[in-house]
Amino acid sequence: MPFSFATPEDLGLLEESLERAWAMVVERHGHDPLSAPGARERLAYIVSALWRSGLREGMAEQAFAQFEATTPSLTPTQAARSS
Repeated sequence: MPFSFATPEDLGLLEESLERAWAMVVERHGHDPLSAPGARERLAYIVSALWRSGLREGMAEQAFAQFEATTPSLTPTQAARSS
């Protein structure tokens, strides 16, 4: 199993990128206390994957773009209501 070790600087970059990307998500979609934990966790996985791929510059913006591209257009409850 491959392991990655993050330096303290990398951890700071990851935290900053996650916080900036999350602020973009909240600005665009608002804060829903019921879905926020799952959405934030998904965003954290995206930030982590970008870091593992070697991205260091513009990580928050890339994470937000990937989050937006992979967000379902309707939540299950919205889809049920529209049926």
